[in-house]
Amino acid sequence: MTFAHPALLYFLLALPLLAGLRSWASFRAGKIVGAMTAPRLRRDLIVGISTWRANLIFALQLIALACFIFAMAQPRWGEDKIIQIESGRNVIIAMDTSRSMLANDVSPDRITRARLAAQDVLASLKTDRVGLIAFAGNAYLQAPLTTDHEAIIEAIQSLDFTSVPRGGSDIGKALKLAMETFEKNPARNHGLILFSDGGEPDAQIKEYAQQAAKKNVLVLTVGVGTETGSLIPDPDPDRVGDYVRDRAGNVVKTTLQGNVLQEIATATRGRYLKLGSQPLAVTVVRDLLSALQAQTNEARQLVKPVERFQWPLSMGVLLLMIAWSLRSSPARSRLAPALALLCLGAGESTVRAEPAAARSVWASIFNRNQVQPQEAEDALKNGNHKLAADLFNRLIKENPPEHLRHRYAQAMGFAAHQIADYDRAVGAFSQALESEERPVQKQAHQGIAHSLYDQGDRSLAKQPKFTLKTWRDSVKHFDAAIKLDPANDNLRENREFVKKRLDELQKQMDQQEQKGDKGEKGDKKKGQKGEGEEGEEGDGDGEQDGKGKNDKDRSRKESLGKQDGEKKEEELPEGDLQAANKGEPQDQEGQQAEDAGDEANEATGFSRNEARSFLRTYADDQKKAQILRPRDPAANGKDW
Repeated sequence: MTFAHPALLYFLLALPLLAGLRSWASFRAGKIVGAMTAPRLRRDLIVGISTWRANLIFALQLIALACFIFAMAQPRWGEDKIIQIESGRNVIIAMDTSRSMLANDVSPDRITRARLAAQDVLASLKTDRVGLIAFAGNAYLQAPLTTDHEAIIEAIQSLDFTSVPRGGSDIGKALKLAMETFEKNPARNHGLILFSDGGEPDAQIKEYAQQAAKKNVLVLTVGVGTETGSLIPDPDPDRVGDYVRDRAGNVVKTTLQGNVLQEIATATRGRYLKLGSQPLAVTVVRDLLSALQAQTNEARQLVKPVERFQWPLSMGVLLLMIAWSLRSSPARSRLAPALALLCLGAGESTVRAEPAAARSVWASIFNRNQVQPQEAEDALKNGNHKLAADLFNRLIKENPPEHLRHRYAQAMGFAAHQIADYDRAVGAFSQALESEERPVQKQAHQGIAHSLYDQGDRSLAKQPKFTLKTWRDSVKHFDAAIKLDPANDNLRENREFVKKRLDELQKQMDQQEQKGDKGEKGDKKKGQKGEGEEGEEGDGDGEQDGKGKNDKDRSRKESLGKQDGEKKEEELPEGDLQAANKGEPQDQEGQQAEDAGDEANEATGFSRNEARSFLRTYADDQKKAQILRPRDPAANGKDW
């Protein structure tokens, strides 16, 4: 016999102690009774008390307690052998990770759009075995065929242009690797979903497509991008704002080349779909894959121990019932079972007469800890932003419908921004960004941009490199929001304000690097004084004196939490950005949260915000090293 929680058996050591306390109490009670009554009158004066019955009841209760302790430890005896049978289709998702997938002709960029679409497809393949291939100049199997879809999602989310160290888009190698993977499985037909922005026609690709058709591999190709195309942003952090160039130094423009993808789909009896600004037709994908054979095989044999906690639990309950019936008072011993039977009878008749009402009562009892959306909305309206963020987070974890989940995420980011928890705000707005509704996407981009700007502004004095990174990302999200709402002048003004401060900070850091003052980068001021003058060494407040040539730089950013009459709570009001001034009043709740984040830890000497900034800087340095690592020669000489 084994126990699931053997540590709970230590509670059995308390039973002898309880027995000793009982004996000591009985001894003391006997002495008191003997001192107060004469022996010849004791039997007549003390009635209704039976010593042997009281001791028997205590013994039964003690044994019942021991049984309950055994039951909580979950005794296990014997084994059940379970044969787990898996049934499903074999489907591989192949993802193009070449640098051309960084183009932003679809929002936010091609590779991000493809990753989101792949996760949507994966959600419709619940019982199927799914694998993952990343390809560019080469093809690599990132995940074998498995029913562990969570692992596939993690692998999809980790894909970027550094996943394959060789540039280009060799679709033929992806087809070859997929066929080699399928050959290890006994099913008669298989499915391949290929996300790519296409490539140049190649005889080898046509040959692999014909082989795939002979091996009953149905290929569904998804073209990512647009025919008009766009330039490819250079991912090198040292060349921000530049674009990928060819060997001659010319800027490369990439377009969707769907002819090759159409030929592959036609040759394999599949279908070609386009993934542009509209979401992928998941129902079409599911209908096509439904024609595949569902493979059934014995996956593995599981050995499960047999739980025996019912035995001690039942014995403990039985002993308690016996002890209850043997109580010292005869009237109570007769009355208690009668009341129990009466309650059981009344409860049964009530359930039979009003089953709906009974179910509602039980539902209210078991769901009392469930969060109601109205609670979160009230907390947000009343300005209790910390509570609102926690409640919306709990609502998201309850797996609501997609449209509600995105709204809850947007509201959570909104509340987190108000308490200066910018990491949480960015994460929440990123969840809202998965929505297919353009207004929600615009507001999510705007929320991320505001949060990143404020986060960088707070870290400017001690971590200017981190501030550069966050402000660059802020500008990118402003650009994405402007693309969704081109007529919004407030977004453009905010974007220009952040871009101006970014350029000023970059200029200051470049000048200090030239002077050799690298050790003083963290002491620069947040703003610049004077008209057209560069920031000079000052008191370090990071304040602005308001004499700049652009008066809009002094405009105050409206609080993201301020409600605007007829707008909903989670909608972001438009406003102007401004560098944070220490002299301005701030939301008390947000100020307290910010002060707590700036408080130094006695063990490390760093505050929580400083530690986060250091970790992000380290992660950025590691990412930069990965980006700049030597790459293999590109296929066809094109590293995109």
